[in-house]
Amino acid sequence: MHHPMDHRGQPAQRQEKKPGSQPGLLVAPEGSPRPRMDVLMSGNGDWSLKREIDLEDLKATRASQPEDQWIWLDVNGLGDAELIAEVGQLFRLHRLSLEDALHLGQRPKTESYEDFQYTVLQVPYLHEGELGFEQVSLFMGRDYLVTLQADPASELEGLYARFKRGAPRMIHSKVDYLTYAALDMLVDQGFPLLEEYDRRIEILEEKLLSRETRSIIEDIHELRGDLMVLRRVLWNQAKVPDVLIKMAQDWLEEGTRPYLRDVQDHAHQTLGLADQLREASTALYDLQHSVNSNQLNEVMKVLTILSTLFLPLTFIVGVYGMNFDGEASPWNMPELDWRYGYPFAWGLMLFSVGMMLWMFRRLGWIGRREWKKKETPNDG
Repeated sequence: MHHPMDHRGQPAQRQEKKPGSQPGLLVAPEGSPRPRMDVLMSGNGDWSLKREIDLEDLKATRASQPEDQWIWLDVNGLGDAELIAEVGQLFRLHRLSLEDALHLGQRPKTESYEDFQYTVLQVPYLHEGELGFEQVSLFMGRDYLVTLQADPASELEGLYARFKRGAPRMIHSKVDYLTYAALDMLVDQGFPLLEEYDRRIEILEEKLLSRETRSIIEDIHELRGDLMVLRRVLWNQAKVPDVLIKMAQDWLEEGTRPYLRDVQDHAHQTLGLADQLREASTALYDLQHSVNSNQLNEVMKVLTILSTLFLPLTFIVGVYGMNFDGEASPWNMPELDWRYGYPFAWGLMLFSVGMMLWMFRRLGWIGRREWKKKETPNDG
């Protein structure tokens, strides 16, 4: 059973709320590093980027933000709950949504608040062959986007490169398009991971067909467990774009909705691939049982043939092993006094085995059967 992870290789620490605990209580995930904040401001074809700023710089940047520009705050690391609370106050984020952002392992979802839209996604990845999930929370407002994640390495680093390349759509659009680009990047990260699981299934199938089954059962069980968890996450994740497309927030422009439908299509594609891989893993189970059954049948077949071959030998040896007195009657096994009695007994036994092997081969029980191709009538 795999659990979501907060950053590469570290299991997510979910703070279970005690009955009666205060709603909106902010607790930093255990083991998460101290937040690193990057700020990008854009609008009217101009943009600027500030790396690793502190809270005071953030407040000053937010206070000096022009009305025709929007701001993107990318927070990587959730090890300081007080700092996250300060960020929430600065952008007027509801404490319940911040609580969800700090509690790792959330179900992918999107929720509408009065002044912003809160969305949480789980980005799947493999760390040393183990399945994990990186939770990314997005807070989209009229003139800002705030992203939070526990991993100090941002999952959205590729968006900065698009600004540096001067992508006109990124520079001249509003924050709703940036939100689409972030969602698209996060959802698409599921494709290479699903390809890796498809490759694993092919390898396991080749091993099964080559009868390397002793060490493969555990691998199939682990693979099925991964795909079940992955499918459950992707099923919830596929519903997020559906809700965003129907969102009635006035800062979501109509021109951005078609792009969200593209994210919706990608999310459903990853879900469909996960379903196919899960069915393929189930087929691996069936194939494994069939291979084991065939191997058992082969073993039983060999044992049965060997037992059958020894039946006449046992009979002959048993007959000649009886005590008879040749002087009492001429019918009391006269071949016991015959000069060639011993070679005759061996010849009889070898002849019996040879006849049985010939018969088994004619019946196709041993050896290869030659199948003659049936002649089909000539249509012409």
